[in-house]
Amino acid sequence: MRIPFQVWEVLVTTYNCEDSSDKCAEYIETACNSGIDGLIFVAYFDMGPKCLETAKAADIPVIIIDAYIPTIEPGAADYDNYLAFIGPSDEESGYQMACALFDGMEANADGEKVVGVVNGTAGSTVAVDRRAGFERAYKEYTDKGEKIRIAGEVTGDFVRDKSQEVTESLLQGNSDIQGIWAANGGTGTGVLAAVKGMGFEPGKDIKIVCMDLNEENVNSVKNGEILFDVGGHWLQGAFAVTMMCDYLNGFDLPSDRNVKLEPIPVFQDDVDTFLSVFVDFLPPYDATEYSRTFNPDAAAEPPALNYK
Repeated sequence: MRIPFQVWEVLVTTYNCEDSSDKCAEYIETACNSGIDGLIFVAYFDMGPKCLETAKAADIPVIIIDAYIPTIEPGAADYDNYLAFIGPSDEESGYQMACALFDGMEANADGEKVVGVVNGTAGSTVAVDRRAGFERAYKEYTDKGEKIRIAGEVTGDFVRDKSQEVTESLLQGNSDIQGIWAANGGTGTGVLAAVKGMGFEPGKDIKIVCMDLNEENVNSVKNGEILFDVGGHWLQGAFAVTMMCDYLNGFDLPSDRNVKLEPIPVFQDDVDTFLSVFVDFLPPYDATEYSRTFNPDAAAEPPALNYK
């Protein structure tokens, strides 16, 4: 039985797995053996169940952020130490990106809108869900009679350099592409570099949409080189720390333990307002305001983020 205890100071130790599932598993084992009270990690690649098992064996509660485990729900019978998931609503984000792209493109002489897709890491829930959002929008628009042709799809693994490389290959074989759906921020930056390097004018010859709202891409939205960006999930780590602290202090978890954060959309007309609220790309977050340990009136659910 879990015995609540009062935490007034939270010590957070962070580990950088450097995109390695082996390092992630190793660091989680190290953390669990170090006497931690709670564990927060990204279930990237296929190491989520193994890491849950490691934490369960050490009787340590877990909150997973950003990428979830498709086969295991929070609170599952065999994983009662899995408290909650907190991450972006990736399907909705992929859908909004695709809608912005289709709406922002002009049909060519054949009445078509020709699109390229640069996906994220194959098999990750983040990539799968964002691509599902694209597919939902594609079906909606084509069912309404729009002629949208997917000229090709490549995988950029969510990183700039590979995304640039595969986009160059995509454009070499499909010079009629008018719009590119890029799976995340690093992908969007790489796509933009490829478009420029191939002699196209971004924002005019080729429209680009992406996700994450990193500084470089938001500035590209502002200058018209990127059509649309979406994100706002950077505080998922802070939300998870707050939820873990409250749980360890005996507070109940939210009724919905699959917390999908609603995306924040940004077009060129929105950039200045967005930046006025999200200074340095992070809104003010006072944990004592949102933690029930410190504020009895705080809600169990993480606060919604917006700038309008």
